Amino acid sequence: MGELLAGLFRVTLEALAYLAPVGPVQNRLRKRRLARLAQGKDVRVPADLKDAELTENTWENGHLLLGGKPSGPSGPTGPVFWQPRKGNHNAVPFTVPALEMTSADSATVAFRSPTGRTELRVHADEAPAVLKALGADGAPDA
Repeated sequence: MGELLAGLFRVTLEALAYLAPVGPVQNRLRKRRLARLAQGKDVRVPADLKDAELTENTWENGHLLLGGKPSGPSGPTGPVFWQPRKGNHNAVPFTVPALEMTSADSATVAFRSPTGRTELRVHADEAPAVLKALGADGAPDA
């Protein structure tokens, strides 16, 4: 009887794992983050970063902390900080002179600095907000 219950429990867990609504939950969280940013509130955007100084040229998962308060009418929305998910969780200032899009699909957009020292991947829905916060709307710096 115990084996039957264990088997039923395992099948139930596998079915729940297969049917888990991860996609809709992630979409709802992403929409909530974008709404908070539009209201001028601070937001933590999940991102993958590879940077010569911040991540020692290795890909790391973490968050970009975006300040929602605009510094000017069309300028960047405020300072951006990088907060790694592992190790030292202290947020550090994140600045990059310009970013060029290197690849995009329905889920992620990848950017690279012209020198190649910084690479960034964010969700496609959040990429415009991240670029605006960084002040890198695709226009080269003058």
